[in-house]
Amino acid sequence: MTDINDKIKTAWIRQLKEDWKTANFLYFKDSMRPPNFELSCSGVALGRWEGGCHRRLSISIILINTYAWEYVQEVLYHEMAHQYVEEVLGIREELPHGEAFKRVCREKGIDPAATGDIHIWIEKRKNRFTVSSENHQILDKVHKLLALAQSPNEHEAQTAMAKAHELLLRHNLSLLDTQTKWNYIHKQVGEIGRRDPTKSIISAILCKYFFVESIWVFGYDQHRNRRGRVLEIYGTPENIEMAEYVYHYLQNVPEFLWAEYKEKNKIKENRHRRTFIYGLLEGFYHKLEGRVLENVSQKLVWKGDPRLKEFYRQRNPRRTRTFSRYSKTCQDAYNSGVFQGKKLIIHKGVRKSGNGEVKYLN
Repeated sequence: MTDINDKIKTAWIRQLKEDWKTANFLYFKDSMRPPNFELSCSGVALGRWEGGCHRRLSISIILINTYAWEYVQEVLYHEMAHQYVEEVLGIREELPHGEAFKRVCREKGIDPAATGDIHIWIEKRKNRFTVSSENHQILDKVHKLLALAQSPNEHEAQTAMAKAHELLLRHNLSLLDTQTKWNYIHKQVGEIGRRDPTKSIISAILCKYFFVESIWVFGYDQHRNRRGRVLEIYGTPENIEMAEYVYHYLQNVPEFLWAEYKEKNKIKENRHRRTFIYGLLEGFYHKLEGRVLENVSQKLVWKGDPRLKEFYRQRNPRRTRTFSRYSKTCQDAYNSGVFQGKKLIIHKGVRKSGNGEVKYLN
């Protein structure tokens, strides 16, 4: 790690301190004193809490340099749970990952496995994100329907998309009735940057129609030393995969539709671009609302998943949702956007051969 300069290492330490302070407030009610932070060169241990007179919390510099910062945060929270058990609960004789530690992690929604060999933990984490073979069949059926949604016949395309959403709804209602143990995960999607009304509308669409919970959190790009907002979504692996795809689709497609609108109306500047996109997303939102009313007529009613909401609350105990406002600069652009949004269809993604990963259309 000799190629990492001291300036960036100092920035990483500073961010670890900020994240520790936030987590101490959110999960531990400001009950702990800041420890001494250290970047370790270990290629084996993800992190370590060394209590007693040392009071040292170390995080692997290899982990920081190789993986997304949300992985680093998970390891940090894990080591903070060790600190809490020792310094607040006063338990020192128990094994490091004993019952008290497991109970704290369970209550706070912290990953108790975020320790040990980096590669082993990353593999375990990937497995948590892996969709089961049974649920993969559901997603494959959804993707086939979305492929039919590319039909030039608008009625056929709309029908295929409606069936895809109905299939997801039936699948989630079935799980809600039959599953006793759920595999919920959380994932940050999109780039770290500014939160704006466009992204807020997309996150609202995901929460209401694609069976996930979401929240805007502070993210960090450790390689560019850049802080900003990033969307974090919660749900089952299959719902996360679908919601992530829809998020990127709704980020990309409006730009192409705006370009078409500009060309058709001989507009040269981008003054009304955001207004058009707001209208587009609102039109799509109301279109999906119509699908919900159709499903209600079939007695398919989604009232939410209380277990997912509990998982979300564990991870975000003191956070509240806020809403962004926007202004319309041109009523014609807004109305055209709404019209396009009501016709918008989510098309099929392209799966990369071999690993099943979805490639987002752009």
